[in-house]
Amino acid sequence: MNQTHLQEAPSAARIATRVRRSLELGESASGAADARQVNAASGFIGFSILCVVAMVLAGALSSHDCRAKPIPLALGLDAEASIAMPANSPCTILVWAGSTALDGITIDAPPERGTLTPRGRTGVVYRPHRGFKGDDAFAFSLHGRSSSVRETSIIRVRASIN
Repeated sequence: MNQTHLQEAPSAARIATRVRRSLELGESASGAADARQVNAASGFIGFSILCVVAMVLAGALSSHDCRAKPIPLALGLDAEASIAMPANSPCTILVWAGSTALDGITIDAPPERGTLTPRGRTGVVYRPHRGFKGDDAFAFSLHGRSSSVRETSIIRVRASIN
């Protein structure tokens, strides 16, 4: 590692000297420009690799392995659903509202053995407590407009964690 550092120092000094001479003589600093292009390309490649790794990691962490089908929704009508899921794994519960625009989600009855987080206007993410196995239940409301009337539907979910 020391040898690499010693080799880099003279090349940086050479580039600085070349740029200084070029500027004094009014010539283009093509050597310096080439070095800057190489540094910029190296930085871009490193940043790109970091982004790809972050996306793969985010995809692996956000994969929700549960057997929950999207809940069909008609605003103004309540619904019930049951989900089965493995322990220590979050589950995304989506709501399919057809052409109805949903305005928001409210947690009405939080789960006792996990957490429930709204996911935009499309559903919720349920995360059971670490190591918990058994049954849990929760409810959330969806709000939307059907013609000119604001309507609400309550979704009650029974979760079975294996």
